[in-house]
Amino acid sequence: MTRREKYPIGQQSFEVLRDKGYVYVDKTRFIEEILEGSQYYFLARPRRFGKSLFLSTLKCFYEGKRHLFEGLYIDSIDWEWEPYPVLYIDLNVVNYDSPESLSILLENHLERWEEKYGVKRIAGSIASRFTNVIHSAYNTTGKRVVILVDEYDKPLVGHLSDKDGFERFRSDLAAFYANFKSCADFIELVFITGVSRFGKLSVFSGLNNIKDISFDNRFSDICGISGEELLDVFTPGIKNLAEANGQSFEKACNELKHRYDGYRFANKGKDIYNPYSLLNVIDSEQYGNYWIESGQPTILKDQLTRFNVDLESLLHPCCSIEALKGLDLDNPHPIALLYQTGYLTIKSYNPSDSLYTLGIPNKEVEEGFLMLISDWKVSK
Repeated sequence: MTRREKYPIGQQSFEVLRDKGYVYVDKTRFIEEILEGSQYYFLARPRRFGKSLFLSTLKCFYEGKRHLFEGLYIDSIDWEWEPYPVLYIDLNVVNYDSPESLSILLENHLERWEEKYGVKRIAGSIASRFTNVIHSAYNTTGKRVVILVDEYDKPLVGHLSDKDGFERFRSDLAAFYANFKSCADFIELVFITGVSRFGKLSVFSGLNNIKDISFDNRFSDICGISGEELLDVFTPGIKNLAEANGQSFEKACNELKHRYDGYRFANKGKDIYNPYSLLNVIDSEQYGNYWIESGQPTILKDQLTRFNVDLESLLHPCCSIEALKGLDLDNPHPIALLYQTGYLTIKSYNPSDSLYTLGIPNKEVEEGFLMLISDWKVSK
């Protein structure tokens, strides 16, 4: 049997992953794209698709930890590798089941940053303190600030049916994020991730120059694993999987493709494997619905009963990119919701009418969709 590799199941820290010798699919070429592009970025992908790991990679890059990037693409570019001040905010660590939960989380971040950059705490709002931190970090280091926000929508998705709660969290986040525009002269990069992008009531309403790369062909495989990456990185593991299941290498590859491939996030984008299921299968050497079994998205569970359409009729819908991008609080469309949470994906694009045809990505999601329909029928 081929030597076993170490697979980073659930590992979201780039530094830990590299220090401990886990298998890593090199996504650092996208950092070069970011360096040459915009100041503000937004990326939406389904849960467990590698958004947090990419943000962690950006964090280590801007902190100047070059030793972690040895042998990777980004190590070959012309870059000074001097550390920037990095403000990293993970909004996925709290359940937001109380009105104060978001404020407490942001307060904790601010206190750490104020201590780190020697900021004298001022009386005022969380937003004004954040402004002060950005200015002080810039003045202390002489470098513009990098701001990374993971799962920006977590405080919102659990309150779609609670308009007061939704508006409270949206208002707090909008005030906090307003600093991104007002402090532009002191900011090197803002990179925000999430599952959903809300339309009419966006927390980014004051940030009109944010670049949404969620449907950008150049970034279609920034998260997840492409077919080329599967063979380049995981061939030893696939050989072990095949041997453990009495299959040929070719049969194992076909099985993986049938079960876990098929995601597409841009009209000319690559087909993408679900990284969470793929890593679990290769590590355990057993096929299974790992992504589906890891939990149904909160936003889907909460919104199923609001749908007045037959979910079975949504297997191959056609819609515009505008319909896929945004969620309306008053009337969240099931197609956008199913796409953003990973139950539907892009199958084709017709440039003559600018419409996307969607479909279920693969066998694992098909089985999960059947469970979703069953839950929906029970709820009705």
